[in-house]
Amino acid sequence: MARIIVLGAHGKVALHAQRMLAHARHTVHGVVRNPDHAEDVAATGAEPRVADLESLEQSGVDELLTGYDVVVWSAGAGGGSPERTRAVDHDAAMRVVDAVARSGARLVMVSYFGSRRDHGIAPSEPFHAYAEAKSLVDEAIRASGADWVILAPSALTLDEEGGIEIDEPEGSIASGEIPRATVARLIAEVVARPALRGVTIRCNGGSTPVGDALDAAY
Repeated sequence: MARIIVLGAHGKVALHAQRMLAHARHTVHGVVRNPDHAEDVAATGAEPRVADLESLEQSGVDELLTGYDVVVWSAGAGGGSPERTRAVDHDAAMRVVDAVARSGARLVMVSYFGSRRDHGIAPSEPFHAYAEAKSLVDEAIRASGADWVILAPSALTLDEEGGIEIDEPEGSIASGEIPRATVARLIAEVVARPALRGVTIRCNGGSTPVGDALDAAY
């Protein structure tokens, strides 16, 4: 069983994922910025840890992630100002990438379907700061030498958990929708497959169970 730390532990995807990971008997810690959220994290079976990723220097991130086999990034600025988006979704994420590249931990990064350097989002669009941050971080992950998997789900819904459709080969499907609970299952199934590494999993909701879809595609 793995020692896992989930960053952004109070998000809807993360809360589902922690429950699944704890049920699989992993040791799970969930990082939240707001101590008022610790009780919700504990209810999933994860042990809460309070830390502000936005303000931590590199040494603080290194210390936070010490001793874990798997680091799950499910954090984000949540559509705040461009400055805060860059501070969290780029700067803090890059510190995490740097830490895992040196520690040897496996990084499971939750990104989004359209994350690529040629994302096509105009600078005048509110989504531009997020698209830029995620694409730069994903690019850095691929070049880092770390043990990594990038999850790139399409638009998130609150529907019941279901299966997935993987964009494999890349460009075979267009972005659609996927339940947050299904993305959480994807996290859990990726963690359960330590040999799966160095892949970007773009996906929509679909009819194939998540584990079966991973085994067929990779």
